[in-house]
Amino acid sequence: MTGSFQFLGPDGFGVYEAGQNGYRRTEGVSDRLLVPGFVDIHIHGAFGIDFMSASSSEMVAKWADRLEEVGYEAFLPTTVAASVESVRQAVDNLPDHPAIAGFHLEGPFLSPLYPGAQPKQWIIDPPQGPSEWDEILEHPKLRVITLAPELPGALALANRLRARGVIVSIGHTNASYLEAQAGEEAGFKHATHTFNAMRPLHHREAGTVGYVLGSDSISCELIYDRHHVCEEAAALLIKLKPPEKLIAVSDGTLAAGLQTGSTVQMWGLTGHVSEGTVRLPDGTLAGSSITLLDAFRNLHADYGPETAIRACCINPRIDLGITRPRVFIELDSKLDIVDRRVRD
Repeated sequence: MTGSFQFLGPDGFGVYEAGQNGYRRTEGVSDRLLVPGFVDIHIHGAFGIDFMSASSSEMVAKWADRLEEVGYEAFLPTTVAASVESVRQAVDNLPDHPAIAGFHLEGPFLSPLYPGAQPKQWIIDPPQGPSEWDEILEHPKLRVITLAPELPGALALANRLRARGVIVSIGHTNASYLEAQAGEEAGFKHATHTFNAMRPLHHREAGTVGYVLGSDSISCELIYDRHHVCEEAAALLIKLKPPEKLIAVSDGTLAAGLQTGSTVQMWGLTGHVSEGTVRLPDGTLAGSSITLLDAFRNLHADYGPETAIRACCINPRIDLGITRPRVFIELDSKLDIVDRRVRD
């Protein structure tokens, strides 16, 4: 890519000019934005494809190809609470694809009090000894696991997984402030879709939300479709967290990319796509219907380009240890993708 771009470089956000030896900051003006490819560590599906129900590796690869078209460099296909056989089948379908960086195990070790759209019948406590789940928990492609730290056995499992480099995330949880603190001490370093499906902040017991907002070392996911979290709550999160600890996720489902009014079947549940959301018949939000391109545009509009770039392009790759961007995308003044460059 040649010419001048808006870019978040070593000298901060500004206009940089491309040259033979990289980019240098200039005093020029540009309406083009150059960013590393999006990295989504929490996504269940998109474009009519769901990770848990995909029938083949080829279907998962097709999903990955479609995500690359909307700016993705890497993502973690994410499970839901299900039988060990269903999770194993989904994981076995992971193809060898450059955009797939492993998988995120969301469930089944969650609080039954905060299931969200997770199928309640499959929610269980973490294993406290040899278990049929060991194959999944020891899988080399497991990169992130969502756990409720207050459950019996959760802290021991967190310690076990942290020791081999798995990111342990607090989510779908009724943890008190002190239980969340004990979770961090045991190895939790991440919060799954902050505010959603977790014990809220209360002035007499600060809860999970109070703890993760106040911890400078826990990275916080944010679904910024403007439905899961309102602008004012998102602003509070962005204000309180260190800049490197905000991670945008899509929490996307197979509804992403489908038309409003569509009805979808996922995880044994019926969802309705409306106004950029997918909801269960009782109104519960069931994941989102966005990709990170949509989240990037929303964050850019409401909080500026630097927040959007850090949350969607830089911070999640740091968490996953992706040190050198493989993909750069160029966006125009409307934040439409006009070019995608893959580095050797």
